[in-house]
Amino acid sequence: MPKHYSGTNSGAVEWSYLVDIEKLSHEPRTFTFTADERQRADLARRLAIVSVEEAEAVVTLQKVSGGIIHAMGTVRSSLTQSCVVSLAPVPAHIEDEFEGWFGDKTATALSFAKARSEREVKKGHTEIEVMEESADPEPIIGGKVDVGELATQYLSLALDPYPQAEGVARVYTAVPSQQDKDGAELRRSPFEALKDWKEKR
Repeated sequence: MPKHYSGTNSGAVEWSYLVDIEKLSHEPRTFTFTADERQRADLARRLAIVSVEEAEAVVTLQKVSGGIIHAMGTVRSSLTQSCVVSLAPVPAHIEDEFEGWFGDKTATALSFAKARSEREVKKGHTEIEVMEESADPEPIIGGKVDVGELATQYLSLALDPYPQAEGVARVYTAVPSQQDKDGAELRRSPFEALKDWKEKR
């Protein structure tokens, strides 16, 4: 099991955690970092949620072909969102795996494609998809990679897009659906559901 190594905290973004690539080799190294009080407040503002009570990430980094850095990890967070109907607080716990790639701007797309291909072969995948432009690696800036920003991006993707407080979800299923003149079902707006929910209370 890889040992844990310390990185460098930075206030540049909401939850930045910089790792010097000089500390990395072809042997995997694992880093664990948590968000402090200020970072949690900044994360909540960025994610447009009520609050972030806890946020932690564990990431394993290693150098692969062509100077590319491969990252694999897990982000965990206890946080509170707002109900899309009542605006009541909705607590949630998120635990999501993530993967990313970092490369110097001078690294060619061929080097990155080769690194990804080798990784997929090790996983047992014999068919390798052609790399899309959107799959370009994150930049290595000043000899450092920001794994905190990578974890933040995946935390954002893991959020429930339509959080609902207890009891609110039943409003959508208990109220009969409407139909248009051709018999097709119409989806009721959240404002109609909120009105019915308030009346029930």
